[in-house]
Amino acid sequence: SGDGDKIRAVATAYTANTGTTVDVLELPYDQSFQKLQIALSQKTDAYDLASLDDPWIPQFAGGKFLTSLDDMYAKVGAQPSADFQPQLFGLGDWPKGSGLRALPWLGNVQVFAWRNDLIDQRPNTWDDVVATAQKIVGGSSGVYGYGIRGAAGNPATTSFLPITRGYGKDVLSPTFVPQLDTPEALSALNTALKLRDAAPPGAENTQHADNGRNMYTGAIAMSGDIWPDQLLQIFDPSLSNVVGLVSIGPQPAQSGVSPANMTGTWLLGIPGGSKNADRAFDFMNWFTQLDQQKKLLMQFSVPPTLTPLFNDPEAAAKFPFLPGLLDAATKAVPRPRTQYYSGVEDIIGRYLSQAIAGQIDAEGALNQANTEVRDFLVRNGQLS
Repeated sequence: SGDGDKIRAVATAYTANTGTTVDVLELPYDQSFQKLQIALSQKTDAYDLASLDDPWIPQFAGGKFLTSLDDMYAKVGAQPSADFQPQLFGLGDWPKGSGLRALPWLGNVQVFAWRNDLIDQRPNTWDDVVATAQKIVGGSSGVYGYGIRGAAGNPATTSFLPITRGYGKDVLSPTFVPQLDTPEALSALNTALKLRDAAPPGAENTQHADNGRNMYTGAIAMSGDIWPDQLLQIFDPSLSNVVGLVSIGPQPAQSGVSPANMTGTWLLGIPGGSKNADRAFDFMNWFTQLDQQKKLLMQFSVPPTLTPLFNDPEAAAKFPFLPGLLDAATKAVPRPRTQYYSGVEDIIGRYLSQAIAGQIDAEGALNQANTEVRDFLVRNGQLS
């Protein structure tokens, strides 16, 4: 959602070369999901190509509502481009090893961002982040130490996920058992609360736009919840007070734990009911080639999914954050791969927001969230 005009502008060249008209239907996020859910599950021919947010992949690819791209490539004697960034490309194969069903076209990855003029050496663990944030907020710069989103639901969960993963526990185990009542999750939330104390007031109401604004106006020194649309603002001289003063990269993690940057990548898949699958396949391959991806990046600020573009000199001159974004992408991990994740994050985010607002203690928040998430997943048949 929000990218219709960009797709139309690039697709005109395809129509001129092939005679195939590409009609783009743009809908709000929730409406897109609802319409695709109906069309794909009923295998209607309403759409020939679908743009999918990566949390939707478990439902649509896992449910085998998308055409096998392995079969399509075999049919034309071709292979997917070797230029796709591996972690982003891998999102289209779900369950892992079951075969490719979608290609990434918009490389959205969450990054850790820090002010390189205030911080000599980037903090690599969450303990380091807390110490650095406390030092900055207690200093003379007038800058808050950290930016965190605490608004209920998706915002609070999205800010919390890299922290708890950095302690070695995701919110759900690989078999979808909630892990919020663990020592690691409690350490992560206590860390988040220390970071809240170093953040601008009102963290329990902070949303995506607020956190980005706090970064580009110079109000905060760090955040582990910055996304490419905000990086464009941070590096925009007409908007930002900190151009050239922000570095980005993988999320911090405690000693012995691998960093994990969250993906928000968009992918293209062919609905199983499409009557124009061959033409849709041809278009999606053309659309994800280097020339089109570079046009999307340079003219429309769409983050790439092809490795060469992250290192392209012309692109990096315009968007200096691209090498850091690639570094983050190599550590990219999707949100838990259950089709019920949106319900899970709503529950978790409600309790996180209450904890950030000081309405409930950390352990109580996590224990209640753990119970509710388990009950929710049992009700929906994800857990027994």
